[in-house]
Amino acid sequence: MKKVFAIVALIAAMFVAGNAQAQIVAYLGYAPETMKTTVSNNGSFSNFQGFFLGGAYNFELPFVKGLGVTPGVQFRLNTRSDKPYTHTQTLIDVPILVNYAIPVNKDISVAPFLGPMLSLALSGTTKNKLTDDIQKWYGKNGSLKRFNIYGVVGVEGSYSSFMLFLGYRFGFLDLDKASLSRTKANGFFVGLGYSL
Repeated sequence: MKKVFAIVALIAAMFVAGNAQAQIVAYLGYAPETMKTTVSNNGSFSNFQGFFLGGAYNFELPFVKGLGVTPGVQFRLNTRSDKPYTHTQTLIDVPILVNYAIPVNKDISVAPFLGPMLSLALSGTTKNKLTDDIQKWYGKNGSLKRFNIYGVVGVEGSYSSFMLFLGYRFGFLDLDKASLSRTKANGFFVGLGYSL
């Protein structure tokens, strides 16, 4: 964790010193998520619809042309319905992605990217529509942990100020509080962005 903060501080210092070009990006997209719970080598899956909205700052590093680092922050919503239950989860994600822009011409470029994404669940609930009972996923009586770290890999295509990106995120941490079971989250994503 200390290394992640050190990297972010270094990038911020470079920006303040004027040694890196920066670009603000606003984006939104679709990011379904699968939570896999494993107990004694038997796995079960919960599939959620997911949506996200966020912003990022892309710093082009001065020592390699086209190489950049993009820290950002996004709000993510996951939902799932299996009658009579509805499941809702909200999260704040902080991706810190390294990218390499490959120009096709003066307006079009392609950029593969990868890096970690820190994620904190703000809320998670299961509601029974028949009884209005609500079960909370987190907190003292919840069964899941709030914090996760994902590995993210993907590619972005840019045309002028517009961009289309897609990729996959792999959850590294066990989210299950129970010692005999393991829950991990992962999923693909696709989104649209605009450079301000």
